[in-house]
Amino acid sequence: MGAIVISLIARLATWRGLAALLVTYVVIFGAILITLGQLSTVSGGYGILDFDQGYTAERVAEVWGSYGEQGFALYRRIQFLDILNPALYSLIAAALTYILWKGRGVEWLCLAPLLGGIGDYAENVSLFLLARGYPKISEDLVAVSSTLSLIKNGLLILGLLPLVVGLALWCVKRLRKI
Repeated sequence: MGAIVISLIARLATWRGLAALLVTYVVIFGAILITLGQLSTVSGGYGILDFDQGYTAERVAEVWGSYGEQGFALYRRIQFLDILNPALYSLIAAALTYILWKGRGVEWLCLAPLLGGIGDYAENVSLFLLARGYPKISEDLVAVSSTLSLIKNGLLILGLLPLVVGLALWCVKRLRKI
């Protein structure tokens, strides 16, 4: 399975592949940002729980209570767009990681950025389930979702380490040539 994913990432790790991913990401993330701005206006400055570093049932009720019907319509749009967002940013980071480590025998490091996307998807599913049940708020599901939010953030950091290290090594190599 890992070899198949690495092969896919290798095919994306070209200028054309990265350009396609980046253009698609800019479009999707741009639409998310525009919708977030609209949601913030409608909700009186509240955003989405995805950006919180963990949350309680009271926080969920506070944020979602500010949305109203129009706000929830915007939130559903964000959730829809967020179906693609984690895959796109994870694949971009994975392709760049692959490029930086290619030929060193550790190309498998390109799988690390996918961890953040997987964590993001887990969090998104839990938030979808919470939103589907609103205005009833399950304390247990809030606890799971909040924990997944924290795990996602840890996985994002862990997943980006090979990219950051690879970029640092690439910069050192370039500076030594000067």
